[in-house]
Amino acid sequence: MWFWSWFKCNCINFKNNQMSGKIFIISGGSSSIFQNLLKDNFFENEKIIAIYNSSKKLIKNKNITYVKSNFEQKVQLNKQIKQIKKYKKIIFLNFASKKTNRTFLNIKDSDFYKDFKINTLSYFNICKILLPLMIKNNWGRIINISSTGGEKGDVGITTYTSTKLASNGITNIISKEFGRFSITANTIKLGNFNTGMFLNLNEKIKKKILREIPLGRTGKVNNIYKAIIFLINSEYTNNATINIDGGYR
Repeated sequence: MWFWSWFKCNCINFKNNQMSGKIFIISGGSSSIFQNLLKDNFFENEKIIAIYNSSKKLIKNKNITYVKSNFEQKVQLNKQIKQIKKYKKIIFLNFASKKTNRTFLNIKDSDFYKDFKINTLSYFNICKILLPLMIKNNWGRIINISSTGGEKGDVGITTYTSTKLASNGITNIISKEFGRFSITANTIKLGNFNTGMFLNLNEKIKKKILREIPLGRTGKVNNIYKAIIFLINSEYTNNATINIDGGYR
């Protein structure tokens, strides 16, 4: 009798261990923002599957599995699904972003298609992969990382602004269709941080942007992490937008 009690107990514990905790699925795993979060030891003890398109250098640790994927084609996670299914809490963070700088009349159709596939269609496809798993778990978090400047629009960023606004539309609909499964979908709009796209700007434009930020400085990535954790832990924040931009509008 004691053997069967022990066996049953251990089977339950094994199952709970296999289906315990949370896993982060990251799109745009090579993005400067995400890599800087890793560099500063955020997500240090979290299980992560990070999907990336291309990168010369990635921060690696034992908890991160990197998946190289061509974002101009349909993103596939067939080999990772079995692992993702082991977790009760699936969190999808979309950092994928590409910015083409061309004035309106100089934009080619190919520019538009490429940016749309990377910035929006990849987000749509990964959501379609993960949502059935989230429904089964009756829990899920989808957080789309957008851009204050991108949504505001400016000269030369037609495709970037269009794709960011389209992704916001996807987030909006997901929040309404899947909220009943305890799945929330929210947006974090980022301003200027001393990484990636901002660093690639010339000094004149950098100074112009800093003058337009009420706080007068770029942001720190720890503020992004705090917002992510808030959205994960909040069961009643859905279809919301958190601006982390120092007041830059």
